[in-house]
Amino acid sequence: MGETLTYADALKILGHRKSRLAGLLDAIGSVGLTVWTATAGFTGADMGVPLNMFELKNDIVRHAHALLAQGADWRSGLSRFDRTQRLAAAHAVLVVSVYFEALDTRDLPVPLERLALSREEQTAQATGERLPRDYVELIEVLASDRMPLPECHSSYAQTRLDVRRVHERLAGRLRSFVKGLAVWDALDDGERTRLTDAIAGPETLRAALKRYDDAFRALAADNHEFAVWASLTEAHALGAGLAGVSELLGVMAARRDGDRSRAYLSRNYQAMLDEPLMGSAQSPEGVVLPTLREAYINPRCQVAEVNPGDKPEDHGWWQGREVVDDVERLLAGFLTSPGATQAPLVVLGEPGSGKSTFTEVLAARLPVGDFLPVRVELRAVPAESMIQEQIEHAVYRELGERVSWHDLVEAGDGALPVVLLDGFDELLQASGVNRYDYLEQVRDFQRVQARIGHPLVAVVTSRTVTAGRTRFPIGTLTIRLQPFSDDQIHAWLSAWNRHNSGVLAKRGLLPLTVETALEHRELAEQPLLLMLLALFDATANALQNRHGTLEQAQLYRALLLDFSLREVRKSTSHRGLATDRQLLLAEREMHRLAIVALAMFVRRRQAVSAAELDQDLSVLFDARDSENPDAGHDPPSPSEQVTSRFFFLHKSEATAHGEHTRSYEFLHSTFGEFLVSWLTIRALCDLAAVREVMRRGMTGSQNGLDDGFLYALLSFACLAERRPTVDFLAELLTAMPGDERARIRQMLPELLASSLYPHPSRSHQGYEPTRDHIPRRLAAYSANLTLLAVLVADEEIDVAELYEPSQITDQVVGSWHRYAGLWHGQFSSHEWNCTIDLMRVRIERDGEQMNVYVRREDGSPVSLKDSVTTIQPPVSYDLTRWEVLADTDGALYDIEVPPMTTAGRIIRETAFLPNWRTGMLLLQNVPFLRATGPTVRWHAEDVPFLPGALLAELDYNRDVAPERRAAMYRRCSTVMAGVPELREQLLLRLGDDIHALTPSTTVELLRAMSAGPPSHAYLHAIDRLWRRAVLDGTRKDPNTRHMVVALVKAVLKASPDVALNHLSRDLLVAARTSNEWNAA
Repeated sequence: MGETLTYADALKILGHRKSRLAGLLDAIGSVGLTVWTATAGFTGADMGVPLNMFELKNDIVRHAHALLAQGADWRSGLSRFDRTQRLAAAHAVLVVSVYFEALDTRDLPVPLERLALSREEQTAQATGERLPRDYVELIEVLASDRMPLPECHSSYAQTRLDVRRVHERLAGRLRSFVKGLAVWDALDDGERTRLTDAIAGPETLRAALKRYDDAFRALAADNHEFAVWASLTEAHALGAGLAGVSELLGVMAARRDGDRSRAYLSRNYQAMLDEPLMGSAQSPEGVVLPTLREAYINPRCQVAEVNPGDKPEDHGWWQGREVVDDVERLLAGFLTSPGATQAPLVVLGEPGSGKSTFTEVLAARLPVGDFLPVRVELRAVPAESMIQEQIEHAVYRELGERVSWHDLVEAGDGALPVVLLDGFDELLQASGVNRYDYLEQVRDFQRVQARIGHPLVAVVTSRTVTAGRTRFPIGTLTIRLQPFSDDQIHAWLSAWNRHNSGVLAKRGLLPLTVETALEHRELAEQPLLLMLLALFDATANALQNRHGTLEQAQLYRALLLDFSLREVRKSTSHRGLATDRQLLLAEREMHRLAIVALAMFVRRRQAVSAAELDQDLSVLFDARDSENPDAGHDPPSPSEQVTSRFFFLHKSEATAHGEHTRSYEFLHSTFGEFLVSWLTIRALCDLAAVREVMRRGMTGSQNGLDDGFLYALLSFACLAERRPTVDFLAELLTAMPGDERARIRQMLPELLASSLYPHPSRSHQGYEPTRDHIPRRLAAYSANLTLLAVLVADEEIDVAELYEPSQITDQVVGSWHRYAGLWHGQFSSHEWNCTIDLMRVRIERDGEQMNVYVRREDGSPVSLKDSVTTIQPPVSYDLTRWEVLADTDGALYDIEVPPMTTAGRIIRETAFLPNWRTGMLLLQNVPFLRATGPTVRWHAEDVPFLPGALLAELDYNRDVAPERRAAMYRRCSTVMAGVPELREQLLLRLGDDIHALTPSTTVELLRAMSAGPPSHAYLHAIDRLWRRAVLDGTRKDPNTRHMVVALVKAVLKASPDVALNHLSRDLLVAARTSNEWNAA
């Protein structure tokens, strides 16, 4: 997480007593190890003559006892940072000293003081010779090696492992030094063994680690930081409000005399704990909102260090990492660790996971005496400014007066600043500025401040997906907030029900139960959306009183309509309206909210700026009937009107170059996906109703049906890309009354028939959220209408009824190809793949006539015969009918494969883009697909290959020279040996080619294809090779026989239970009775 201290660093920080060792390390610190090594002989006896091991041990142990005895005094008169530094230094001294203490207890064959240079060696060294290399390497451990330190995100077991490595390094260097002394030569073998065991043996290392454990516990008793760093505190019960952070840090607080009067920022933050969850201005009727202090549940998280090449923005990168339940211990350990002032802590999470609330509660909970929290809402500070300017701007917003950063820190009287930079994702998303080096700037700011005596901790929050838009300093500690667990949902509902049980009981309602909430886990596991469920159920126990299963679409519609109705009833002018009128206004609020989802959908992204939303609302929403009469003389903008009412819309704000910008996204993308589907169904219903009036009326418009709104909605993006949207559409259409559904089904073919033609009188012509060319828009519109037709039918549709119903049936294939070809040409690969994954096309033949049918993809096996057109319309039926290509059962050229395999996708795509020539070529591959399976492979270990072509090359080139045929087999075995189906096909061919290849080549190929249990084809090839060796007169040639027997032995060794009845009897006898067993 950051650089730890060396032993020499630790002595400096703790203020060492004078000794030869301390002087030696000071000298090395001044000139460097290399210079000291070369010049030590000229610097005087004190520095030049190496210490003997007795002196070295005594100096280290004395330093440790003297310095660690001061530990109890470090809680008085020290700043938070100074105390942390001293504790880290004490630990570094402890790591080294316990080894030498353990060494002192061992029975050595010679006293420690004799482990030194002889008088002659000292004289030679004092006259200018370089110090012994082994001695320098021993001192290097003390002067340069970084000592381990417990870290809040690592276990104590890991710390002990790191400490043991230091001891092993010390022992190894000491052992090497001793072996170079004159005293070593005077020892016999037994004494040498005793000495090396005493220095580096397992008993000494275990004793050193035991002393470390005991000393660590003693330190932790007086200095709670050690226990927190090493995760030695007891597990806490499920906590709320990060109260444990305040308690833990309070225990570790440095005691200073005098009143801490400079805590004004902290008071502001602490006041936030007593605010209602949604703010007093948004408190709904009929419920009591608990305060943040009462309802905030400590989050769970994952923790990891991020290094170059890591991808913390990728959910897969986090998979398998342990979830930390005790975030309070983690925070307390981090805030009191030396690494906290060297690089920022990054907090990642999804929208609505509580990142901002996390910083609010943390700022309020930090002990005033030891920490100086400064919370910076990055949405409210200049995005392009430097870190210090952003902090000062945030302080001005909190206090209403200009305070420089340095004045603020110095007024803190030693309190460690904790800067909480909240919303890095908002800074990027709303402002559009590039801050790829932002985290590095934060780290550099920390380093500069530490050098001038103002160390600080920095915490940066961001959405997980935005983590890929910035560089992480090496070793940056990063935590990722996790969804609520069942216990956390229970804890949150307990707090909610404590405030609302009585209120609900007066209305004859029950509090929301955990079991009911967990039925909607995807919402309940996010704090804000759990509150939405609680508010919804508080209306009339809507979740608990449902009859049967509440479908997803029904739930989201009920949630949004209920919330919209609450917003309508907040207006004094709307409270007295009839319920029907209020419901109508609530539907209009939902419509307005759906335009927000539409603005994101048509731009093919998950967020939309305020300017873009204002534009869309002005074009697509008639606000005249829904103006807020309570708005006053200065009404908010259209985007502010809709987004301010719905707390599940996340607002990102930033200020760049003096301009304030906003963008919006849903806390859960499913809200937007539902609203797009709901708006689509609403538009279809409205248009079908208008069509019905026009059909019956005699005086209506003669200009045809105006599908302008539907075209604006469906001509910019592909519905198939959003599978949840399609599922919502299917649910809403299924729940629709039968007559209304029938009208939509009758209307869609009419819309499709004219979908590729110009409509000069179409409304909303000026709506252009993205600049797409006309073919692209026509492709999106026609594909979306086709998908809707498939969904509304809920059965297979004859394409002849869907596209231009008046055309002659011979043109059905061409008509379908015209539409599908347009989609294929205009869609991205992802849009196209999503489209063919949602609809299944089937070809049906009736003599020379072919019909095309389409239905929703159901996952059933796909038939090649039902997916290809094998008749070229201009050619005579007698020459091209399907029966010519089939046997009497009609199945010779057919194959059925799973639809999502590679072969299945190819076949389904062939049906989408019918071409009789492509179909004829594909039919010729049926034997290959039947033999090798539907998982067509394009590469093996990143080596591209076409297995069908390679096998065909073997089949059609049997008369080539043996060398070339052997090369062809080698190439095939290289890429096919690891695929059982392909390997089997290759073995079948090899068995027939035994006579064309040399025995050594055949054995080489068989060994290359020996993975897995031996198949019949594998054993058959071995047997053919054996018979060739026997029958071709090579009985006296032992090489071939030995190689074949070795293959059989390898088979039996790898698969002892395999049946060998396919092998020749004489081969089995030779393998079991001769010495040829040893050949393998």
